[in-house]
Amino acid sequence: MVESQHTSISLICIFHFCVVFFSSLADRLPTQTKTIMASTSASAQHQWTYNAFVSFRGEDIRKSFMDHLFKDFRQKGILAFRDDNQLPRGEEISSQLYKAIEESRFLIVIFSKNYASSSWCLRELVKIIECKKTGEHKHEVQIIFYDVKPDVVRKQTESYAEAFLKHEISNRTEVAKWKEALIMASNLSGWDLQGQANGYESKLIDSISKEILVKLCNGPLHVGENVVGVDARIEKMDLLRFVCSSKAYMIGICGIGGIGKTTFAKAIYNLMYIHFEECSFLDDVQGATKRHGLTHVVMQLINDIMKTTDVRISSIGQAIMVIKQRMAARRILLVVDDVDHRDQLEVLAGSHDWFFPGSLIIFTSKDKQLLRSHKVDEIYDMEFLDDDESLELFSLYAFHEERRTEDFKELAKQVVEYVQGHPLAFKVLGCFLYGKTLQEWKSELERLQVTPIEDIQQVLRLSYDGLNHEQQKIFLDIASSFIGENRDFVASILEGCNYFADTNIRVLVDKSLLSISRNGLLEMHDLIQRMAREIVREESDTPGKRSRLWISSEVYDVLNENKGTEAVEVLDLLRKEYCQKVYIDGKAFAHMKNLRILKICDEELRSSWHTFDLKLWKDCNATNLGRLDFLSNNLRLLYWHGCPCKFFPSGFYPKDIVAIDLSYSHIKNLWTSPKCFTRLKVMKLKHCLNLTSTPNFTWITNLEELILEGCVNLVKVHPSFGMLKKLVVLNMRYCKRFRRFPCKIEMDSLEVLHLSGCSKLDKLPEEFFGTIKSLRECSFDGTAITELPSFVFSQCNLQVLRFGRHEKKRSGWWTCISQPSWLASKMQHPQSLVMPSLDAFRFLRELNISHCNIMEVSDSIGGLSCLESLYLDGNNFTNFPTGCLSRLSHLQNLAIWGCKKLEVLPELPPNLNYLDASNCTSLREPQGPLSYYNQLCMFFDGCPKLFRNVGIESQVCMSQPLPDLNSSITSHTCTNQISSFLQFMEFPSSTCGIFGGQERKLCYLSLDIRYHGNIIPQWFTNTSTGNHIKVELPPNFCYNKVRGYGICVVLTPKNSYGRKSCLGPLRYYVDNFDGTSLLHPYQFFSNFIGIPKSDFILFHFKNVGIWGWVEAKKFVSFSFEENDDVEVKEFGVRLVFDEDIQGEETGLSIPQDLPTPTQDGGYIKIVKGARYTTWSW
Repeated sequence: MVESQHTSISLICIFHFCVVFFSSLADRLPTQTKTIMASTSASAQHQWTYNAFVSFRGEDIRKSFMDHLFKDFRQKGILAFRDDNQLPRGEEISSQLYKAIEESRFLIVIFSKNYASSSWCLRELVKIIECKKTGEHKHEVQIIFYDVKPDVVRKQTESYAEAFLKHEISNRTEVAKWKEALIMASNLSGWDLQGQANGYESKLIDSISKEILVKLCNGPLHVGENVVGVDARIEKMDLLRFVCSSKAYMIGICGIGGIGKTTFAKAIYNLMYIHFEECSFLDDVQGATKRHGLTHVVMQLINDIMKTTDVRISSIGQAIMVIKQRMAARRILLVVDDVDHRDQLEVLAGSHDWFFPGSLIIFTSKDKQLLRSHKVDEIYDMEFLDDDESLELFSLYAFHEERRTEDFKELAKQVVEYVQGHPLAFKVLGCFLYGKTLQEWKSELERLQVTPIEDIQQVLRLSYDGLNHEQQKIFLDIASSFIGENRDFVASILEGCNYFADTNIRVLVDKSLLSISRNGLLEMHDLIQRMAREIVREESDTPGKRSRLWISSEVYDVLNENKGTEAVEVLDLLRKEYCQKVYIDGKAFAHMKNLRILKICDEELRSSWHTFDLKLWKDCNATNLGRLDFLSNNLRLLYWHGCPCKFFPSGFYPKDIVAIDLSYSHIKNLWTSPKCFTRLKVMKLKHCLNLTSTPNFTWITNLEELILEGCVNLVKVHPSFGMLKKLVVLNMRYCKRFRRFPCKIEMDSLEVLHLSGCSKLDKLPEEFFGTIKSLRECSFDGTAITELPSFVFSQCNLQVLRFGRHEKKRSGWWTCISQPSWLASKMQHPQSLVMPSLDAFRFLRELNISHCNIMEVSDSIGGLSCLESLYLDGNNFTNFPTGCLSRLSHLQNLAIWGCKKLEVLPELPPNLNYLDASNCTSLREPQGPLSYYNQLCMFFDGCPKLFRNVGIESQVCMSQPLPDLNSSITSHTCTNQISSFLQFMEFPSSTCGIFGGQERKLCYLSLDIRYHGNIIPQWFTNTSTGNHIKVELPPNFCYNKVRGYGICVVLTPKNSYGRKSCLGPLRYYVDNFDGTSLLHPYQFFSNFIGIPKSDFILFHFKNVGIWGWVEAKKFVSFSFEENDDVEVKEFGVRLVFDEDIQGEETGLSIPQDLPTPTQDGGYIKIVKGARYTTWSW
């Protein structure tokens, strides 16, 4: 046995640490990955007690060969078991020896002349062979023939024959297995002292130790401290398919610097290395090549796979031949980390043909195209950590094992938001902030918004430094001005700057400096964008002397103080506060002669969903403090929302401009004379109220998108307008004074045409669309056109069609009842329209034929198999053809608002999500139960006849209500419309049903009821004449016993009926005893209410999840918010607990126990899980 010792520089310490680390990592691995390891890599998980166990005959070699061998083991740090001083006295020696054998990785058998004479040696040998054959862990057996030949051991001749003659007498039962063990051991490859070492013991000992040491070091790698998120990512890779595969695989791991590529590759290596005959991990190839040359890396690979340092090569070519010969014969696991040049790939792993089938080659790189061109089989893009992983990793570095206070938790979340999942940044920041005070944390986080951490920037900048000059300029342009923009649009701008945009954007994506979303938008990690900002900042200490300006404070300073210079190429100002004024010195642009990109945008105004408001338009325009005499003619992009200029400077002629957006500006005329803009593709003049005519398009031949939406004073377009042959999108929505198109139209490329709201437009000449065959979207709604143009029916690829009048939807309930008689007489209806056949529109996704006075719905609607949205508001049909809607499997939205003659709701399609049948005043009943529409939101506002004639028998047949724990229900009360509605919707008709049973666990339930009344039921145990109620919690309050609550409030109108259409917001709050919010504020949908004439009452019942009441203590407060329209007359609240639903006497039946609804109308809303339904009568 090995004696206790202290070794100086010992590789075994490193080995033990790796094994311990790998063992702990294995415990956290996902199921699929554990399956891999459990199959044949048990040794990688197993923590060996000893490196080596030596079985030998003591009287032959203990004081000679063995003494020298153990001494060499000690010097090299190889921990070996010795039986002369490591067994506890008094214990059975055999059991301890067997345990030592099982816990040793290398099992060394030294055959000497008298080895077979020892029964203990033979028993050790049998155990060793068993461990090799069936052991749970992978032992490696080494055989040494000291002074006997292998044939003597194999055939048991000479001294071995003599020994077995004695064993036949004393140990007959064990002889057979001893002989079998000797035969198996002698057939293993091993060392022969006389043959291989020529009798030199020291030479043999050195060879044995070196081979063991190499294999000990060729084990798990140290992945790193605080590894988070690796397991989940490894599981996605499905590593099982690489084990014993019939082909050699090459896979790549790509990502930005610091994202964890090397860590990930090491984790994979640790899982997989035991499955291969030879392994090599070439760490930091890029750095090693720069420091020592590629030859150094090649030699490392040769040494790893040949297990020797004696190989000498004279050239790279010779090295390649050595590598190919070795790799072609054995299954290899090779990891080539951080490659950045194709020479490295060609020399280290030239092609699949180099490798034996079943080999696995893994590359890590920042450059995806480099690996793609090397024909790797797969490329895995490293993902950033999600929020939970981010918080876990940051906490490990920032707090270690210490507990975090709530204040630190909030700051930690700010760090997570700042870093956005970058592992290295979490490590750097965590170490930097560890042990600092709360105030120091706040100060550092504020500083980070201005000055990023240098260590992180250096790592990220490696990717930037690897770009050529043009790629660097494109990267900075995108970082400063184009994040969130469409990729193709940005490419066209950059092409206009004489860059090779398409190719170079792909390079940025391949190097993980840029990404493209599924809908084609450019995205960039915040840390990378901050790196770009720092690169630009390094150009000059003075912002006006930098090439790109996009930090708001710096832009304001340059524009206000006239500090711009010729260095400025990009100026981007995004006004995040609505209507924020920008004060510009008119001379500020005079020195920016090289300005290529100018963007002064409002974040809200540029949103397509923004609703135009004249007052806001006037307020949002920037104030120009001087005359604008100059704009750069080098501009390729000009975006200036709210530009105060009515005319451009006379010398402004940016002939290479690609895109113009002057939306919400005061511009009257872009140019007074024709201009040649052959590169101009996009022109947006949205809501330019001073624009009365379009510019001359004669020499603007490549325009693809023209937006004139909201130009309400636009009267005419230039005759050249009709010759925009490459125009794809034309949007003239709400050009209310526009009447006529030019006579000659050749818009052959047009795909999107929006004319909605052009109320003066009454005709489209057929020649206008005579040559157009590629329309995808077409909108004529809100125009004076009375017939669907015939050209539409030839558009076989049409996906969106909108036609009909615009009618303002009025609120239901009281407003529809008390509407003045003169208003109805003012309304005019179009001539009756017969719905044409729609068979030609097989790709239609949206169809809007609202307010067309359609008397009969065409059965051809049922053939629109792609239809997703159908709008038939305000028509006069009485029913739908049988089964026509149920055939529309893709239909999600159906609107039949204001179809006042419709009596029966049709059978609905299976995937419908939204149904608006409001103001269908003749609607009496739906067709069939709606219970299987789990996601369907329905609106039946202003349907007073709904459920009026539905009998109890049909209700019960259609759907069974949930059990009503209050037994007072009678057949008479069930005929009530509210009760019928609740039953039809399968909603509980009592508080016991809402708050009790399994519904609480399965889904969220909520019920609103509103109608005229002024009496609060006695069920509400807490009442007040004010708008505030304090509810004391029981002494034994337990949050998980809370089932929900109900509130009731009587409101009195403050204002008499006038022109106002609805009440202001109605909401209430629930606060804890200390004033903190306990639940989210609840707001009633007051816009459906209208203006009541007298007192009205609101009920709200809501079951809640127990987590909402975890913090509740002492008492809770309910507060109803009053406004200018109503005041609280009386307020009632009740909390519902477990014990409240166990007795029938505590239940409130709905609506039997509520005040009787009046004929003046009412409103009800139910929410059941994701299902939402409203009804008013």
